[in-house]
Amino acid sequence: MSRLKAIGTTWLVVAALSIAVTIVFRADSAQIVVTLALALVTAALGGWMVLRPSTAAIGASLGVGIVWLAVYAGLAVLQSDEIAAWVTDAFLAVVGGVVGFVAWTRTSTSARPEADQNPGTLR
Repeated sequence: MSRLKAIGTTWLVVAALSIAVTIVFRADSAQIVVTLALALVTAALGGWMVLRPSTAAIGASLGVGIVWLAVYAGLAVLQSDEIAAWVTDAFLAVVGGVVGFVAWTRTSTSARPEADQNPGTLR
């Protein structure tokens, strides 16, 4: 499996986890709408990266990672009085941020000349 497909698969898993957490634990309707919308966008991005990995998908992955991190970090702050909600939102924030960062590093490593000399580093 290529690295881009692995990133796409990770986005799909993270989106599924977010949907499950939203359905089971969220009570605030605004939070439900925002997190479900973000999860659906993320799932679409994951599918795109799995089926047709491209440079555009990598850029979108970085953007979604930044938005994901901001949304879930904000939710963690809002729910800081509930430890279980805080931990869950903080975990989802970190995972989304890391996946977006990994996609960004994929772009930056493929642009470097030494990447062509050692193609095994991109997989």
